[in-house]
Amino acid sequence: MKKANFNIIFIVLLFSFACNNQINNKFTFENGKERIALSLEKKGDSIYDLKMEIFDSRKAVFSDKWRLNYPVYRFDCEDINNDGLPEIAVGVIKTTRYDSVYRKRLFIFKIYDGKYIRPLWLGSRVGYPLIDFRIVGQGSDKRFRTIEQNGENSFVVAEYRYGSFGLEWICYIKKNIDKKTAEKLLNAK
Repeated sequence: MKKANFNIIFIVLLFSFACNNQINNKFTFENGKERIALSLEKKGDSIYDLKMEIFDSRKAVFSDKWRLNYPVYRFDCEDINNDGLPEIAVGVIKTTRYDSVYRKRLFIFKIYDGKYIRPLWLGSRVGYPLIDFRIVGQGSDKRFRTIEQNGENSFVVAEYRYGSFGLEWICYIKKNIDKKTAEKLLNAK
């Protein structure tokens, strides 16, 4: 009975964090001839639309969206595979086929054929349970920096790059640290 109550409390805390967290919900990219606007629009308690609009000069010429039926805790966009188009990183809270516990996950979407939002990687986990992430780096050296929990009050900050399929571990920035230190390292330039 105690374990069931703990799981319920844990899930409520995860959902409340996801709903109360301030998410940057708009990004704009220009490639010379057109402008791409990417946004995350909340449709319900745990329903979001990932939206893309492509503009030439001042009018929208194409749009697409992808429905996310999960709480979202992070939204970030960068050209991580150096193809000239931004990839979309979304942190969601959900179960998976092989993990029945609600946890934070990292999903990466791409702009396919210059017009459509499609999944690139729907990650179920990184090295340890994921707490948060950011895309860091400049130019062609973009990386995912994560906070992961490796013990009750112990965290690691790690970096990954996007490989041919999914995230490839690069290094640990720091291990066995408290959450406040981990958050500072996550947000460091």
